[in-house]
Amino acid sequence: MAESKRLRLGLLGAGRRAQAHLTTIAGLADRYEFVAVYDLAEGNAHAVAAPFGIKAYSDINEFFSRERLDVVDIVTPSECHHLMAKVAADHGVHMLIETPLAPTRAMMNFIAEVADKAGVRVEVAENAWRQPLQRLNRKAMDAGLIGGLLRVSNFYEIGGYHAMAALRYCAGAEVDEVRGIAHRFEVERSVETPDVPGMTSDTESWTQALLFFANGAIGSYVQISTWTSPLRRGHPRFITVEGTRGLIASGRSGVNALYRLENGVQAAYPLKIDTRQEGERKIPTRFYYETSPRVEYANPFADLPLKYADNWYRLGDDIARADELTSIYRAVVNKESPEYGIANARRDQELCIAIMESTRLDGQSVRLPLSGETVWEREQHETFRATWGGDPLKDADQLITRNFLRTGLRRQRAYDFVV
Repeated sequence: MAESKRLRLGLLGAGRRAQAHLTTIAGLADRYEFVAVYDLAEGNAHAVAAPFGIKAYSDINEFFSRERLDVVDIVTPSECHHLMAKVAADHGVHMLIETPLAPTRAMMNFIAEVADKAGVRVEVAENAWRQPLQRLNRKAMDAGLIGGLLRVSNFYEIGGYHAMAALRYCAGAEVDEVRGIAHRFEVERSVETPDVPGMTSDTESWTQALLFFANGAIGSYVQISTWTSPLRRGHPRFITVEGTRGLIASGRSGVNALYRLENGVQAAYPLKIDTRQEGERKIPTRFYYETSPRVEYANPFADLPLKYADNWYRLGDDIARADELTSIYRAVVNKESPEYGIANARRDQELCIAIMESTRLDGQSVRLPLSGETVWEREQHETFRATWGGDPLKDADQLITRNFLRTGLRRQRAYDFVV
């Protein structure tokens, strides 16, 4: 990789999620020259731009036409990702797009088509499988430390497309079929304030699904819409991978360890993290299990000036963001495919859509890949038309031309991506 080559990077969106990207971008100054930020709210754009001494824009066409960007980091609301991608592609700019890539398969296909036509590369900022712990667990499985794979499970740890990405990564295979059930419960209004579009503060939506992988493994997924609420926040959250001779358990509120049979007795190997101190920074250098043979994942960014969070899970997210930004960097500089890309992002979102279709059918089996527009996808397109004043696909050019953001984002968002 031509490490000396710096790419001109712009940030498209200056909201909550964009804030998480800023420190990572700053830590990758050897790869990126951060030159501009766009946001509909001019004040937000200036607030982000000022500390970096870069330009702020509230007009998207000026943002692209004046800055001669190599890469744009798109962190706008997901229902307009395909429109943002169209503008970027029209200007020949490569993209890193936050998750989900888009709500529906038709929107994701639109992104693939405009990127392919323009000859630009697209990486998707999916962090779940990029977490150091998941990379470590994958190495442990590949080394045969837990035997043959039987089951992968996700219980409240991460939701929706994030969970699908993690479960597919753990299973190492595609999903042939899903079955799901869902139920809505009444809860105490005084203690529940979920920040979930489409949900009121006195209900919660619970989903359970089974995923059947092509390699014979079974996936189990449990999630609830109020998992980040004050009442549910203390609930145990974990991902497990079970094999014929062992298992791995990982999560934010439990023991992170690898367990295996040795001479007929269970042996436990807790997660260990080595760090080094540089001034006020504590830098994670490697994550490992003290098994025999020992399995470890070294932090590939330990020599860069990244700012790490205080807890092990959040610092894993810091590493994952650096990884996704490096992936699109390599794709552009070396003219290669991104590590995750549109196809993987589409499969993960398609799994979410399939589960929703199964829950609508009271748990009936739904086969992958899906064919035809699902009821949920049709509802998403109808909601888009009502919110943005045009069809998401047929009217894409018109929506962009009339600066759709100035009308659409002022209306209440009615999308619900919780599975």
